[in-house]
Amino acid sequence: MGAVLLREESAPGSDKKVWDMDTITQEFARFPAEHAMRHKLRADGRESLAHMLLFPEQGIAGFIYPSVRATGPAKARTHLFGPGLPEPVAEEVELPVSAQMDFDDWRMGPLTMAVREPYKLVDLEWQGERIQFKGRYEALHPPYAFSSHPDGNPPYYGDDRTEQHGRLNADVTIDGKSFHHEGFLIRDHSWGPRIWGLNQHYKWFHVTTAHCSIHFFEMHSFGATHLRGFLYKDGVMRQLAGVTYKTQYDENMIHQQVNATVTDSDGRSVDVACRTFTSLQLDTYDPEIYLNEAAVTVEIEGQQGVGWIEYCWNRNYFDFARRYVTQYA
Repeated sequence: MGAVLLREESAPGSDKKVWDMDTITQEFARFPAEHAMRHKLRADGRESLAHMLLFPEQGIAGFIYPSVRATGPAKARTHLFGPGLPEPVAEEVELPVSAQMDFDDWRMGPLTMAVREPYKLVDLEWQGERIQFKGRYEALHPPYAFSSHPDGNPPYYGDDRTEQHGRLNADVTIDGKSFHHEGFLIRDHSWGPRIWGLNQHYKWFHVTTAHCSIHFFEMHSFGATHLRGFLYKDGVMRQLAGVTYKTQYDENMIHQQVNATVTDSDGRSVDVACRTFTSLQLDTYDPEIYLNEAAVTVEIEGQQGVGWIEYCWNRNYFDFARRYVTQYA
């Protein structure tokens, strides 16, 4: 596999490090910038952009999630939950959008999303009745496109998708209580068809520190296991070659701890310890599945960070297996 080699340099007037697209090899860096924008979808297509919010110091996590289908109105959801809130807070709008409106200036009711520089800089804002958010995302590494993998993206789960981690600088107000946050944000962009139920189970795993970022998506469908993902460390980005993990569940079969080891195509191996600080089950996205969401704190080689781990379960299996989780899992 090709490498992603980064030239780190100080940004003017700052001590931050930036990565330079011109130094990155074909496998990752030459992914077309236009894919950061809206796609022309087939009749069965959908497009979504997930922004996973992680505020462990506040005991709060959540997401801002705009989506649009080839036909019909678009949606935008913001959902915050966790022990730092008296109750989960969710706001949602569903509105028609212009065929000409693009992600460089996406406006839907309380949501404004502006891709300022593809795969590098995004401004994000939500001005709802109970939730106000205004933040800027700056990418830590190049996007990981599933099309960069030799087997591409499973076609029932989209034409393509990108996964990326970045720094977040944001001001947040929830029911009148405000805080400032400087941390990380996980951003995912997918487009094309999606048949949720064809995955009997999957793990969507994201962790990041200031020095290391890891993503894997392990899907189980049609009797096969499909692995996609990357390790970014020491300025080098590689495809994953393998993952192992051990999960500790609670009595409701929600993952509370995940210890994982990832190995990349160069043979580099990294251990990750994840501890859930808040979790949520989503049951409204598709009648075939549950989405069990865990916002996690992370340790990678002595460095602290955050992450998000989503386990997708077939409902029939989950409802049956949950009765036995304390005995066998």
